[in-house]
Amino acid sequence: MSSTPAVTVMWDFTTPYANFVDYTNRKEAVDPKEDRLVEGINQETAKEIAEKIEEQNLDYVGYIDYMKRNYATKVDGKDRTGIFTDKTLNADVSEAKQLKEMLNQAHENKSILWRGVISFDNNFLKENGIYDPDTGFLNQTRLKQVMQKAMGNVARREHLSRSSFWWGNIHLNTDNVHIHIGISEIHSERPMIYYAPRNRKERKGKFSQKTIKGIKSNVYNGLLREDSRQRNLEYEKKIATLRNELLKKIEQKEVEKLDRVESFFLNQALEHFPEGKKLRYKSNAIDFKMSKFFIARYVDYQLQRDPFLYQNYQKYTRKLLENYLSIYQKGTAREKNELHQKLVKSYGVQTARAFRNGQMDRFLAKREAELRERLGNRTLNYIQSVVVANKNKEIRNLSLNNQERIQNEDPKATKVHSAKVWEQMGYKIKSDAISITLVVPLSEEEKEALKAAGKDISDFKEELFYDERFVEPFDPKRVKSDIDFTALKSMQKNELFELVETSRNILEEDPDNIKVKQRFGIFKYALRQKIIEERVEEIAVTRQLLEKYQPKDELTQNFVRFKQSQLAELAELADLQKMPIYRLTKGAQEQKEQLAHKYLNVVQISVSKVNAKVCQEQIARFENEIKLAKYVTDESIFKLLKGDNATKESYLSELEDMKQVINIKFLIFTNNNLIKQTSDPRRKKQLRIQNGKYFTELKKLYHKLAPEEYILAKSQLEWDYQYDTSFRRQISKTFDQSRAYKNQARNSYQRATRKFVKGAKLALKDDSDKREYLLKVLDRNEERERER
Repeated sequence: MSSTPAVTVMWDFTTPYANFVDYTNRKEAVDPKEDRLVEGINQETAKEIAEKIEEQNLDYVGYIDYMKRNYATKVDGKDRTGIFTDKTLNADVSEAKQLKEMLNQAHENKSILWRGVISFDNNFLKENGIYDPDTGFLNQTRLKQVMQKAMGNVARREHLSRSSFWWGNIHLNTDNVHIHIGISEIHSERPMIYYAPRNRKERKGKFSQKTIKGIKSNVYNGLLREDSRQRNLEYEKKIATLRNELLKKIEQKEVEKLDRVESFFLNQALEHFPEGKKLRYKSNAIDFKMSKFFIARYVDYQLQRDPFLYQNYQKYTRKLLENYLSIYQKGTAREKNELHQKLVKSYGVQTARAFRNGQMDRFLAKREAELRERLGNRTLNYIQSVVVANKNKEIRNLSLNNQERIQNEDPKATKVHSAKVWEQMGYKIKSDAISITLVVPLSEEEKEALKAAGKDISDFKEELFYDERFVEPFDPKRVKSDIDFTALKSMQKNELFELVETSRNILEEDPDNIKVKQRFGIFKYALRQKIIEERVEEIAVTRQLLEKYQPKDELTQNFVRFKQSQLAELAELADLQKMPIYRLTKGAQEQKEQLAHKYLNVVQISVSKVNAKVCQEQIARFENEIKLAKYVTDESIFKLLKGDNATKESYLSELEDMKQVINIKFLIFTNNNLIKQTSDPRRKKQLRIQNGKYFTELKKLYHKLAPEEYILAKSQLEWDYQYDTSFRRQISKTFDQSRAYKNQARNSYQRATRKFVKGAKLALKDDSDKREYLLKVLDRNEERERER
C-alpha cells in the first residue's frame, strides 16, 4: 500500500497586469510560492509539479494562446474537446470557443485567473477501480463528475461573482494522473488590496486554505465513498459469511461423526467443566481453566482441518484493515475521527490507537481473538447441548417403561448404574442419593437360585439405580482415568507444555481438585514422551552426519570418536527414558540413572544437588572435552555440531562457561551448609551476600549459555533460595531484561541446532527449540515433589 497522499491540491493565480515573463524577470519579482496554496504536499513538491505542467508556467495571455492551440481538438472524431465545465463533461468546439472568449473578456476587465492542479496517487485510483495501469484505462467520466461536485462550493466560499466560470482538463503527461482547473470572472467583485511585494493595488487573489482543503476533501470522498465503502461492505459480508461457516462447522457437528481427537478434546472439556455454572469462553475462572484449554484445542483443530476457509477469513480481514488503514493515511480529518470512534467502540482505545499508529498486526490479533472467542462460545454451547444430550443416550436405550420411571423419580439423571456396578468402577453411593427403581432382566444364575429355592421364576426384577450425581470415589487417587493417551500424544509439544502448566496453576490455586490431580501425571508423561521422541530423532541425525564426516588428521579424529561415543550414550539414555519404568530391568534402570547423572544439565540442576562429588565429576567431563577440542585443526566439525556461526573459540568458551556454572553452584551449596551450621548472624549475613554475588554471575552465564532457559533457571534458583532476601533482590534487578534475549539463537550443549538439522534437510515436524526447556521443567517439578 502506497504512503503517497491519495489526493494533492496545488492552487495559485496570475493577474492581468503584466506579462508573465516580464513579471518573473523583474528584480522585485515575488517567489511564486508566496501566491501558491498547497494541500497534501509541501512547497518544494508543488514547485516540481508546476515545472512539469505547462499551464502553471503561463501568464494570462499565454494561457489563452495555449487554449487556442491545445483545447480546440476533436474527441473520438467528433466535434468535442477534452474540456469539462460545470455544464458539460466534454465541451464541443463551439463551447470551447465561447470559453476562450469569456477568458478574453475577463482579461480585459482585469479579473484574476486562478490555476489549480489536483494530482492523484495512481495506486489510490487503482484501488477504487478508476485506473488500470496495465491497460492504461482511466475512468475520465468518473473523475470529471467528482470535480464538478467539488467545484460547486468554490464560488460560494470565495465570494466570486455570478459571472465566474471554471473549466478543467485531465492530463496524463506526468507520472501521476492530474486534473488542471482554471477559474476566472468576467466581472470581478473581489476586493482591491495593496500588495507590498509588487508595490501596487490589485484584486485579492489568494484563496483561503479552507477552500483548498474543501476541494481535496470533496474529491477524495467523491472517489472513495461509493467504490471503497461498497468494497468494504463486500469484505465485511465475506468475512461474516466465512465466520458463520466456521461457526456452523462446530454447531452442526454430529456426535457420531466426531473423530478420535475431536471426541478427546470435547470429552475432556466436559469432564472438567464446573457443575452448575453458566460460563462464557472469555471467563478466567480457576475451575474453568482446564475446560477452556481443551475447548481452545478443539477450536484450533477445527481451523486446521479446513485451512482454506480459515485462510480466506484472514485474507479478507487483512484487506478490510488495509482499506481502513488507508483512511488514516489519506483520508480527511473527519473520516479519520469517525473511523477511530468506530474502532474504539468495537475494540477499545488501546487497539484503536495501535491501528491508527500503523500497528496492523496487533489489530489483526484482536480480530483473531474475537473469532476464537466466538468459536469458543459456540463450542461451549455445543458441549452443553449436543454432547450432554448424548450422555442421555444410555437412558434412551432403556425400555420405555424404565425411561418413564427415571423421568418420574429423577428427571435430571443422565447416567445410571446399580450400586454393584458403581462399586466395580471404584465408586460408592452418597448418603443423600436419590434412588431409582428400574426393571432389569434376571441373570441365569439368579434364575437357577430361584429354581433351587422352589420359588416362582420370573424373567425380570426390580433393582435400585443411582445417577452419577450421587456417587463418589472410594479412593480418588485410584479411580481409573479414561483418557485416550493416543489422542493426548497427538497434541503438539507446545500444547502439551501449556496443558501441564495449566494443570500446575490450577493445583496451586485449588490443591483439592481431584480430576486435575488424577490426570496431571498423565499429562506430564505425555509431554516427556513427546520431548524424548524428538530428542531421539535429533541425536540420530547428528550421528548420521558424523558418520559421513571425514577428519583431516588424527587429532580431529580423536575428537570425532569422542563425540560419537557421547552421542551413542545420549541415544541410549533417550531410549531408556522412552520406556515405562515397569518394563525396565534392574540393570537397565541402573544404566539409565548412571547416564542421567553423567549428562547433567548445568543450567537446570538444583543447587542443592551440586555437592563436591557432582562438581568434580562434571568439571572432569568438561575438561576432557576441552582438551580434545583444543587440538582440532578442522573447524568445520564445530559448524556441523553447533551451526554455521560456530567456531572453535565459541565451542571452547561454552565448555568453560559450563565449568564455571557448576563450580559457582558448588560454592553456593557449600555456603548454604555453612549457613545451617553457624549460629553467628554476622557470618550468615556475609555468606548470603556472597551468594548474592554468585547468583549475579550465574544469571550472566545463563544468558550466554541458554537465553531461552533464563526464566526457568530463575524459577529454579528461587526455589532453592525462596527465603533468601539478598538473592531475591539480585534476581529482581535484571528479570525484565530477560525478554531481550528470548529471540537469540540458542546454543544447547546436548542437541543438534535448528540450522544444523535444517541444513541436513531432515527437519522435524514439531519445533524443537524448547525441547530441553520443557524436559527440564518436568525434571524440576518432579524434584520439587520428591523434596516435599
